[in-house]
Amino acid sequence: MNREAIGGYLELELPRGGGELYPGALRFQSGRAAFLALLETGRPRRVWMPWYTCETMLEPPSMAGIPIEHYRLDDNLEIVDDDIALAADDWLLAVNYFGVCDVQVSRLLERFPRRQIVIDNSQALFAPPSDCLATIYSPRKFFGIPDGGYLITDLPVATPAEQDDGSVERCAPLLVRIDQGPEAGYEGIRAARATLRGQRPKRMSALTQHLLAHIDYPDAVEQRNRNYARYHERLARENAFPLPATPPHAPLCYPFWNHRADLQTPLSARRVYAPKYWPHVRGATGTSDDLEHRLSTECLALPCDQRYGDEEIDFVVSALRDAIAGR
Repeated sequence: MNREAIGGYLELELPRGGGELYPGALRFQSGRAAFLALLETGRPRRVWMPWYTCETMLEPPSMAGIPIEHYRLDDNLEIVDDDIALAADDWLLAVNYFGVCDVQVSRLLERFPRRQIVIDNSQALFAPPSDCLATIYSPRKFFGIPDGGYLITDLPVATPAEQDDGSVERCAPLLVRIDQGPEAGYEGIRAARATLRGQRPKRMSALTQHLLAHIDYPDAVEQRNRNYARYHERLARENAFPLPATPPHAPLCYPFWNHRADLQTPLSARRVYAPKYWPHVRGATGTSDDLEHRLSTECLALPCDQRYGDEEIDFVVSALRDAIAGR
């Protein structure tokens, strides 16, 4: 007999939720594990990937023994014309950057065969799956969960027999942040992320799936959109990115790019932590002139998530303007 226990000590109390955002998706321990499972099922000859991407997404093709070809982006974060020679047995991975590139994704789907396209929605959790080969999600970039990835595809990707058992330990830095603040948990969160490297695909843990089912997604969407709009109202004229005033779906962050590489440190001194994606990135020429290098060193991902409201957004804007002015 295997049923839920009744009685005994109480587990972590969670608010009531409406269930997972993508209940029909395949569940993995991470987005990269989902990508690896997809690659090992479909076995493309090559996979085309942008120079501007997270290094963790380069790991699955390497583990699957599939060569990578790179392509460049223009200032609108679209593929440079004639930069891809997509053969019939190739795949193309495209990223919905910052969760604000839905228009670029739509154009891409008109330019290339849809059944060869994989959309990386790791930064666009609320963008629905595209009509293409596959869509990948990484919900831990949007919520305080230890791990987890979703895969939506028509390919016959098998559910892994082994279930991830590391989520309990990976929760430690999330709890440390609540108890002691973010600075105390940074080493722990780095160590937790490192445990996901080089792993074979596993099923999402019961803990992570349970946490994902107890999130108030509509509230998160509303607050993220509100925060993004407040940033845009105050910073659009100073931002080199041609951002939509209202993204179709709740974004990951508000990307701010004014060609300055020296703003992150003064923000951190004010305890405003705005990451740059991704510090390792270099472009096609390997020089500082590459757009990808400039984005990785100059573009700030200003936090706009559901934890914050008008007061916090206004503080970030004020701190950013002080940093720009050298105050």
